[in-house]
Amino acid sequence: MATENAHRIALINFSAKEADVLTKAGLNAELGFLAKTEDRGPYYAVYSFARPLYEYDVYVYNGLLAEHVRRSYPNPKSLAHGIGTVIEPLTDFANPPSLRISLLGPDCPSGLVFGGVPFIHLDPADEGLSILKACENANVFRCAELEHAIKHLRSSIATPVHRYIRLEQPPKHPFNHFPLLVNRNGDLVGVYATIYHGAETRPVYVVLPQFRNNAETLVTILEVVAEAAPSLFPERPGKRAWLHTREFAFKEEIAIDEEIEAKTAELAAFGHAKRAERAGVAGPYECIRRILTATEDASEKSERLSTNVRLVLQFLGFEVVDIDEQIRGAIRKEDFWVRDGGFLAVTEVTATKHKNPKTKEYNDLLGRMTTIFKHRDLVPDTTNATGLLVLGYDIDTHPFKRPRAFTGGEEEIALAAKEHGIGLLSTVELYKIAVAVKDGELSRDRARELVKESGRIEYGGGDQSA
Repeated sequence: MATENAHRIALINFSAKEADVLTKAGLNAELGFLAKTEDRGPYYAVYSFARPLYEYDVYVYNGLLAEHVRRSYPNPKSLAHGIGTVIEPLTDFANPPSLRISLLGPDCPSGLVFGGVPFIHLDPADEGLSILKACENANVFRCAELEHAIKHLRSSIATPVHRYIRLEQPPKHPFNHFPLLVNRNGDLVGVYATIYHGAETRPVYVVLPQFRNNAETLVTILEVVAEAAPSLFPERPGKRAWLHTREFAFKEEIAIDEEIEAKTAELAAFGHAKRAERAGVAGPYECIRRILTATEDASEKSERLSTNVRLVLQFLGFEVVDIDEQIRGAIRKEDFWVRDGGFLAVTEVTATKHKNPKTKEYNDLLGRMTTIFKHRDLVPDTTNATGLLVLGYDIDTHPFKRPRAFTGGEEEIALAAKEHGIGLLSTVELYKIAVAVKDGELSRDRARELVKESGRIEYGGGDQSA
C-alpha cells in the first residue's frame, strides 16, 4: 500500500489484469475510468476514480477503451459534477499529477484534456501507416533515456496507429517540448516534454500510440523515468540515482540550478498573477461565451441557457422581465418579456443538439404570444408587442460552422417570422452582437435595434448604422 511519501499511479481505462502487471513490478497503480458518452452535451463524459486526481503522482490515460473495462464501472459520475476533481487537475501543471502519460486510441476526443495535456489536439492518422521513425533531439534538456527506450519499443507499437498529434500554442519555458515518433511525412505520432527542476530534467508528459502490450510498455517507461527523475519515485530510486543528487553536484552546477529555480519561481508567480487577472477580466462577460454551449437541463440555474441569454440581453440594455413570475396561470416555461421603450417582445429560449431548431419551437411561441396577450391587465396595448425566439442549436459544432436557423426545407419559418414581426435570433448571432458591443465596435443602441428586427436576425460586423 502506498504511503504519504510513496508514489501513486492512476491507470485510466485499463483492466485489472494490466494493473497487476504494474503491481508485480513494484509500482503502486490504482484503476480509474474516464470516457466519452453517447450524449454529446457540454459535459459529455463520465468518470470514476479511487481518489481525487491531484493525489496521484503519475496519471496514465488509455485512449482505447475495451468494452469489458467499461462494463466494470456500472455507475460512473457525470463530468458535469466533477470539474474540480477531474478537469482542474488535468489542466493545471503547477500541481500533481506531475507526469501524464497518454496512449492514443480511437476513443480519444479531438483534444487531449482527458490525457492531462489540454494544448494537444488530435487528428485521424492515415490508414495503413506502418513506418515510424524514432527522434533523437539535440537539446540539453531532453530525456535521452526516454528517447532511447522508445526507440527500442518502436517494434512493439500496435497497428493501426489511430492519431496524429498537433501541439497548439503549448506553454513555453519552463517546458521543453520534443518529438518522439514521426512518420515519413513528418506527422507527429509520439511527443514528450521535460522540465528542469531540482538539478534533474524530469518528463512532465509523454504521448504515444498504442502498444501490443501497454502494461509491459508502461513498466519500461516508468522504470526509465525513475532512473532519470528519482524525485517522482522517492521510495524507488534508480540504481544510480545518487549520482544526480545535490550531494554530488559541483558548486558551479548548484549555482546554475539555483538561478534556474529562481527564474522558474518568478515565472510561476507571473503566470499565477496573470491567470487570476485573466479570470477577473473574463468573469463579467462569461455569460456571452456560455450561451454558445449552454442547455436548459443544467442542474445549476446559473449554467442554463435562459439565465445567460437574459444576462446578455440586459448587458445590451434591454429590460428583461420573467413572465412566469407575473402570470402564474399561464403555461410555465422559461420565458421573458424583453422591453426597450415602447418595444415589447415575448421571448422564448430553446436549445437543442440537432443541426437545426424544430419548427415546433416557432409554433409554440405563436401560441404563447396569443395566450399572454389575452391578459389585457398586463399587456393593455399589443400594438408594438411582438415575439423573439432565441435559438441554441448544433451546440457541439464550432459556432461559426453552424448552419443558419431554419434553412433548406424550413425556410418558410423565417419568412413567416418576418411577416408576423417575430425575430429569430441564434445564440451565435447574439454572441457576435454582444462581443461587438463589448469591444466598442457596435453601440448598445444599434445592438438593440438589431435584436428588435423581425425574421432571421444576423450581424455582419461593423456598426451597421441605419
